[in-house]
Amino acid sequence: MSGFENRLQSYSSTQLHELLEDDDKLRRMVREMEEMQDMQQNKELTIASNRSLAEQNLSLQPEMDHQKIQLTKRYCCLQDLHESYQLRRSTLGSSSLDTLLALLQTEGAKIEEETENMADSFLDGSLPLDSFIDDYQSKRKLAHLRAVNITFLLLPLHLLLRECRLPPLRNLSRERLNLHGPPQTRPPPYLLRRTSARRLSSRTLDQTCDPDGPRPQRWLWCCSTCRPTFEL
Repeated sequence: MSGFENRLQSYSSTQLHELLEDDDKLRRMVREMEEMQDMQQNKELTIASNRSLAEQNLSLQPEMDHQKIQLTKRYCCLQDLHESYQLRRSTLGSSSLDTLLALLQTEGAKIEEETENMADSFLDGSLPLDSFIDDYQSKRKLAHLRAVNITFLLLPLHLLLRECRLPPLRNLSRERLNLHGPPQTRPPPYLLRRTSARRLSSRTLDQTCDPDGPRPQRWLWCCSTCRPTFEL
């Protein structure tokens, strides 16, 4: 700006009057100013930068739309989970511990009876070996899980809390670990029944075969896992 002022100061009055009457010349002089050229250059750089940012933002538009759709889906899923949680919470609040225990005992007795009937059907020859092994193993696993749940429901609350108070893992040594498990409690009455499936542990099934063929197989029960093992 100082150069432009110096230039105007060097003009005579006649030249200044001519400059005021000639707008084009005045604009040309303003455009030739160094400050105006710097401002014009900065303006062009800013426009180019804004154009680049706008193109980059437009390229991200599909991803933003996809993320909006995903957010909407997850929000709907969150609402469904919240409603399910509220329903289960209200159902659990209206059910007492005795009611839950009675339901578990009923289901446990039912699964025990089903496995007993399966064992009887297998001994009668009405159930194939493959079907018996798969179904019996899955049902016995479910029966054991229900028995464990019933046992923990029968535990007194203070014993359960005592079992939950464990020191941090980093402070545990093998000598300090309690390897004896939870305190022994009497299982439910239906678990004390001797079923035919339990009596199978003392039975063996000899398969008939050709005298010139391989040795017959004996089929033994493994009571610890409730599934058969084979030995020659």
